[in-house]
Amino acid sequence: MVSWAITGATRGIGSTDPKNQVFALIRSRRTAGPLEELASKRKNIHIIVTDISDPKKLAQTATEVSQVTAGSLDVLILNASSAGPETSALPPSAFHGKEEALENDINENVKTNVISNIFVINSFLDLVRNGKEKKIIFISSQSGDIEFSRITGLPNLVGYSAAKAGMMVVVTKFGAELAQYGIKTLSLSPGWVNTDAAQAVTGDPEVRKFVLGIFHRVDPNVSGPVPVDEAVINMLQVIQSLTEVDSGKFLTHHGKNVFGDSGKNVDWF
Repeated sequence: MVSWAITGATRGIGSTDPKNQVFALIRSRRTAGPLEELASKRKNIHIIVTDISDPKKLAQTATEVSQVTAGSLDVLILNASSAGPETSALPPSAFHGKEEALENDINENVKTNVISNIFVINSFLDLVRNGKEKKIIFISSQSGDIEFSRITGLPNLVGYSAAKAGMMVVVTKFGAELAQYGIKTLSLSPGWVNTDAAQAVTGDPEVRKFVLGIFHRVDPNVSGPVPVDEAVINMLQVIQSLTEVDSGKFLTHHGKNVFGDSGKNVDWF
């Protein structure tokens, strides 16, 4: 039985093998209705409320997981994320004269997408060392890729993009450090997924048209976001096939290597 711990867990984890032990780490049960319903039907899913920005609470969470798995964890997935404050829509030059807003935009994104993820990895590292799969997966974004930003010409999401790019470097650093223990790390782009967050941003027809126009610069065939379950299945295939050869890389949900390739040749969607 393979054990998985997932931060920012959603109902998409229902696509995992029911024989696996899945620990859904969430911030609050208030918005976890679908997840609660799924867990009531799937006894392999354990919901744990925690705070990924608090190392002490994460230590308690790791202890809870350890008590179920006898001190091990096979796969740790870092899925919790945030696009940050409302200023995420601004391009870099728009922050001129808004230095406090710039600091907030950068700092909030770095705190959520970088520092908190490092807290999570360090809190669960001993369990991962004892696991059989020994995998740490960071759910990243094409927004953190230089070529994607260059080719699409997308100027906003400054703090979010910088934080995603920064965390990918951190994931590679962890991979370099932990290779001697057989631990593999990976940054994984989920593609364009029809999550609640995506619907909130691109649900408006005019916004959807604008976004499609940008995405068509890297893939003229993309027509819209894919269902959550489909995206999860694609990512699970990449995660399950991860070996030492690809450790530390940034791959798409189709297993395409991002670094070392040009943005137009990457199967982003």
